[in-house]
Amino acid sequence: MIDWTLEKYKADMENTQQEDERVIIDNIIEELDKKRNIAINKKQQALLKDEVWKYGEEEDTIDYVLFRIRELTGRLM
Repeated sequence: MIDWTLEKYKADMENTQQEDERVIIDNIIEELDKKRNIAINKKQQALLKDEVWKYGEEEDTIDYVLFRIRELTGRLM
């Protein structure tokens, strides 16, 4: 009975940890999506060539990070 209880507890803890990790990853993706949208808006409003380049680089970097996170977590759309 003790072994069964320990196994059940261990399984519950693993499930809880996996769910917590999913929530954290979802939050990271959501925040990066927001930052990407901000970079796109700033790039569109930028008048100077240097600003356009800077925000374009920021957008590209965030796109790459989002792609890698989604690829590694099996969440490619």
